[in-house]
Amino acid sequence: MVASTVMLPCAGIRAAGNSTHRVSVPGGVLSIWIEPGGASDEVVLPWISAAADAVVSYYGKFPVPESRVRVRSGAGNGVRGGRTYANLSTEVTLGRSSTAAELGRDWVMTHELIHLAFPSVPREHRWLEEGLATYVEPIARARARQLSAERVWEDLMRDLPQGLPQPGDRGLDFTHTWGRTYWGGALFCLLADVEIRERTHNQRGLEHALRAIVAAGGRADHEWDLSRALAVGDSATGVPVLMERYAQMRSTPFSVDLPALWRRLGVRQEGGRVLFDDGAPLAGVRRSITSGD
Repeated sequence: MVASTVMLPCAGIRAAGNSTHRVSVPGGVLSIWIEPGGASDEVVLPWISAAADAVVSYYGKFPVPESRVRVRSGAGNGVRGGRTYANLSTEVTLGRSSTAAELGRDWVMTHELIHLAFPSVPREHRWLEEGLATYVEPIARARARQLSAERVWEDLMRDLPQGLPQPGDRGLDFTHTWGRTYWGGALFCLLADVEIRERTHNQRGLEHALRAIVAAGGRADHEWDLSRALAVGDSATGVPVLMERYAQMRSTPFSVDLPALWRRLGVRQEGGRVLFDDGAPLAGVRRSITSGD
């Protein structure tokens, strides 16, 4: 497991009423601009720090040498929206009444920073860009000890059914609904992660594929064919799982028996709680996914 490293902000620089900070993280630097009139720097900076910390915990280091984060001010509480761009910048709108406690539960900043760590692929493959960020985000936060393993699996059990094919759907490259884009993509990632670990005796996981893609230059400011990204990932794990899963799910409505998968992983819900069965066939895989060990 990569030790999490809390990002410590340098002194802010006030310019024309705005708050700017240049912050070092393992592997890179974040230039943070905070619009005046919103939540305070003391609330915003720890939130961004925690998100960067989670990304480092999953990828081993921050995926790009320099990135810009712009925090705009909006009405109300919480994150009002976010987007990451090909120029390695992230922009979010944050309610001016947001509190540190609210942002401590937020997932959006982590999701957006993860987008930096995958190349821009043709539009029909957007499900993988969004699915990766959706799947990796809670796992990265668990590895940084910001989220419990129980919460990760509880949320996956609740939300992944939204990614299953519906009547009339085709494969992921041809059905671009919200559920299939975000949760269908996340389901692809979970299946790939589990299968990579099964076939490598839990010596490799999806993170090894994703780290190799970043190391080969596959980040948000580069355009790649999807086949190139999958091939680089498969080469890093030593098993062709990504290409095989893509062939299964790209054009046909590949369905998944999620209850059977949960049983194999040793995850069940009982009395409103998530319980783990450490005697399940893939219990070790389940533990490694959220711990990185």
